[in-house]
Amino acid sequence: MKTIYLAGGCFWGTEHYMRQFDGVIETTVGYANGNLADPAYEEVYTDQTGHAECVRVIYDEDMVSLATLCRLFFRSIDPLLLNRQGEDTGTRYRTGIYWSDEADKHVIEQVFNEQQQRYEKPLVVEKAPLSCFYSAEEYHQDYLVRNPEGYCHLSPSTIRNAGTYADIIRELRSLSDDEKKVVLPRFFKTGKGEYGEGDRFLGVVVPSTRKVAKKYKGVPYDVVETLLESEWHECRLCALLILREKYKISPDETVSFYLSHTKGINNWDLVDLSAPYILGEYLVNRSERKVLYDLAKSPVLWEQRIAVVSTLMLIRHGQFDDTIRLAELLMDTKHDLMHKAIGWMLRETGKRNQELLVEFLETHKATMPRTMFRYAIERLPR
Repeated sequence: MKTIYLAGGCFWGTEHYMRQFDGVIETTVGYANGNLADPAYEEVYTDQTGHAECVRVIYDEDMVSLATLCRLFFRSIDPLLLNRQGEDTGTRYRTGIYWSDEADKHVIEQVFNEQQQRYEKPLVVEKAPLSCFYSAEEYHQDYLVRNPEGYCHLSPSTIRNAGTYADIIRELRSLSDDEKKVVLPRFFKTGKGEYGEGDRFLGVVVPSTRKVAKKYKGVPYDVVETLLESEWHECRLCALLILREKYKISPDETVSFYLSHTKGINNWDLVDLSAPYILGEYLVNRSERKVLYDLAKSPVLWEQRIAVVSTLMLIRHGQFDDTIRLAELLMDTKHDLMHKAIGWMLRETGKRNQELLVEFLETHKATMPRTMFRYAIERLPR
C-alpha cells in the first residue's frame, strides 16, 4: 500500500471523488502543511493556520498507479485558480499534491508537466513534500456518504463521469483471465527496452473488451480521454473501440479527438483496431490526405503506423496511391513493426491489384527490408 495527499478545494468533494476509483483502499480528510499542530476546523477556517483542506489517499499500486491517481485528481480541479475551487475561496481551499515518499516526486512532476502542456497560463497547484497532516473531526469523514444531499463544489458531471470511468474499469477487471495476465505482457513486448515497455494488462481478451465498449458507447469524450490515459492496456483499447462507435454518429468530432490523443494509442493492436475504422474510413471520400504524411514524418513509431495502417480502408475502396507513396517514404524505417505494417498494406494492395504490387516489388526488391518484402509477397503465386 502507498499513500498520497491531495488538496482539491473542499475536502468533502475531493474525498467523495477519489474514493470511487478501484485501488483506492482508504481515504481520510484532514489539514495539511500548516503551521499549527492539531488544529480544529474552526481554526483552519480562519485561514490563519496555513493549512489546506486535504485528503489522505491510501492505494494499492498493483491496481492503480500514482500517475493515474494524479491525472484523475487533475480532472477534479481547475488548476489555474489560486486559493479557490468552485464557490469556495481562501488559502485553505488551495490545490496541491503532497508526497510522503521522496520516490514519488518524479512521477508527480511528470504528471504536472503533462498537465501544463494543456494550458497557456502556469498552473497554481502546489507540489511539495508533506510537512504535516492532521485528521479532521469525525463528522467531516465520508461526509457526502453520510449526507448525500450535502454541499459539493464539484459539478455533477465531474462526479458522474468519474463514476462511469470507475464502472468501466471494474467491469473490465471482472473479465480478467489469470492466464492472459501472464501471456499478454510477453506477447506485446513489455520488457525493458522493448516497444511496449511498461504497458500493463488486466488480462481481458478483445471480444470481451469489445462488449464493454458497446455497452458504454454513449459515454462523454471526457470519459474516453480518461480511459486513454490509463496504464491498463485494455482500458485504452476500450476507449478506442468506443471511438469506433462514436465515429458512426459524429465522424468529424471523433477524428479530431482521435488525432489529438495519439499518445494513448501506443501499441500495435491499439493502432490496428482503430486507425482504419476511424481515420482511414474518414479519408475514403476526401481528397486531402496531408494528415497521413504528417503522421508518417512523426518521430513516434505509433503515429507512423497509424498513417500506414489507416490506408487499409482506402485499399478496400480501390485507392492505392497513398499506400504506395507511404511505403516509399518509409522504406528506410528501422523498426520491425513498421516493416510488418507496410508489408501488410502492400499485400492487401496486391490482393486487389497484383500488377501494381509486382511493379512496386520489381522497383524496390533490392532495398526493401526482408520482413517488409516477406509480408508483401505472402499472397503471390510461388
